[in-house]
Amino acid sequence: MSAGNKSRSYAGAKRKVLMLASVASMIDQFNLPNLRLMQEMEYEVHVACNFEQGNTCDDIQILRLKKKLHMMHMIWHQWDCPRSLSSVACIRAYCQLWKLTGQYCFAWMHCQSPVGGALARIVAHQRGIRVLYTVHGFHFYKGASRKNWVLYYPVEKFLANWTDILVTVNKEDYRIARQQFSAGCICRIPGVGVDTSKYVPKCGETSKERKNLCKRFHIPDDASVILSVGELNKGKNHKLVIKALADLDRTDVCYLICGQGIWKKKLQKYARRLGVGSLVRMPGYQKDMQWIYKNADLFVFPSIREGMPVALMEAMASGLPCLVSDIRGNKELITDVSLRFSPDRSDELRDALEKMLSSSACMDSCREQNVDKISEYSQKVVQEKMRRIYKKMELKCGKGGAK
Repeated sequence: MSAGNKSRSYAGAKRKVLMLASVASMIDQFNLPNLRLMQEMEYEVHVACNFEQGNTCDDIQILRLKKKLHMMHMIWHQWDCPRSLSSVACIRAYCQLWKLTGQYCFAWMHCQSPVGGALARIVAHQRGIRVLYTVHGFHFYKGASRKNWVLYYPVEKFLANWTDILVTVNKEDYRIARQQFSAGCICRIPGVGVDTSKYVPKCGETSKERKNLCKRFHIPDDASVILSVGELNKGKNHKLVIKALADLDRTDVCYLICGQGIWKKKLQKYARRLGVGSLVRMPGYQKDMQWIYKNADLFVFPSIREGMPVALMEAMASGLPCLVSDIRGNKELITDVSLRFSPDRSDELRDALEKMLSSSACMDSCREQNVDKISEYSQKVVQEKMRRIYKKMELKCGKGGAK
């Protein structure tokens, strides 16, 4: 396991804590506020994740993250953690983590993701290190495949016994964990939080900005921009929106998907086959999403599985009307059932799109509801809860951190 930004003046001077994630994009998108909290608590902060593979952002953003960690005086380690259950890759990642935890004396560890969280808790148990595990959505859930329940449920149930604090981000996962798992402490936070000072509704006349958006993504000026944000894969379910768009039979719309992934060519081919290839744009990962949210017309979030979706929270904070799949996480944020659709029913989405695009009053009402609702999920609220959780970890660790 390679390390960046080697410890110099901090070595031996501070208690050490380790943040783990399967991919670096999870650190960049979900955990920077948590890292700052750790630093405020006067820890020497180490970060271990896969900077090289599986990330949902581009290589330039990963370089920015490394630079940011360096500027924050944090020590990062390349951890070849796989995102899937590959025996060879998992063994390699286990050995790397075993070596790292032998090299540094960590007071405690904060881990996440099914595979990374499992490997981290096994090593933590063997090393006698306290561990906190954040669940960004169990892979078993209402409507999940039997395979997911058979593979993931027994592992999560067993490893909960080796978890000092288990943190969930939605009510459904919290209920399952409280009723069926035996972690030392089980908490719930309202997602990872959204920066409501960064993502804000547009105010005043923005026709120039709107024209710039259309020019940048080659969208006709008079088209309604339907926006989705997320990795291009099966689970994000963009295919359903493309099908609904084809059934909608309107040419005054454009579907803009911001994200990258292995399904890009498949989605492009599917859109062309349905005759709506000219209405779909897939420009890849975009770093200035707050500007894009402000200048889109409608946000559609069609995922099959989510924990507590950050992109949806950002869209709501930006004052976008939203249509979402009727799944865990989404339902907590969008409580109006008329704004939800089954993730396998393109006809329901088609009807919801037609209703929304045909009524400015409906759009305006949704904007107001979303801005009001999202205050409960602000980064400030979440960070106060995480501060209390980290304090609990300190109490569990006592002086030395060992169990």
